[in-house]
Amino acid sequence: MFINPSKRQGRKLLLNPQAMHAAVRGAFPPDLNTSEGRVLWRIDSDRDVHTLYIVAPEVPDMTALNEQAGWHTRPAQTADYQPFIDGLRIGQEWCFRLAANPVRSVKGKADRGVVKPHVSVTHQIGWLLDRAERIGVEFLAPEGAEAGELISVSSRSSLEFNRFDRVRDKRGRVNLRRVQFDGMLRVTDRDALSETLVKGIGRGKAYGMGLLTLTRAQSQ
Repeated sequence: MFINPSKRQGRKLLLNPQAMHAAVRGAFPPDLNTSEGRVLWRIDSDRDVHTLYIVAPEVPDMTALNEQAGWHTRPAQTADYQPFIDGLRIGQEWCFRLAANPVRSVKGKADRGVVKPHVSVTHQIGWLLDRAERIGVEFLAPEGAEAGELISVSSRSSLEFNRFDRVRDKRGRVNLRRVQFDGMLRVTDRDALSETLVKGIGRGKAYGMGLLTLTRAQSQ
């Protein structure tokens, strides 16, 4: 679905991941079964074009969201994801995009580690490379790339917004680092990749991160 930044609600959703999370979740009934996959979403922005992608266990009702933040002439489009997932095969090569929140756990005074964001591009890419086997892929260098250039970081941003903490019954401030990765990959484990596509990668999934999408490589 295209998000219309000329509408007040459209601007709000683009600026506030908490508001977008609520709007996306509101497109599904409260009894949504997330045992086989969760609601994942991502905003891809190309100049003035802002596209919302959603992957979920059932078809969303985008009527209200389109009314408030889209165009009547460009309603949301949906498709069954299962045939695509069923068609995955070991050895296939795909272009990919992923918006993620690369973090690490730093040992603190307590038994539990403290979660810290990766700051440098090198460490952010390393975070994704370390997950290749778990995701079920091998990352490939695109044609004409420098040696070792497997993944491109196409955008980086810090997200800061307020969130109501129901457990502590108070508002808190959320700070997340969003990194958009682009590149090519080869399927090495079909089952692992299938699970990744519907369950996401890393932290921050409620706020537009973790959704991996694939498009055909030029050779295909």
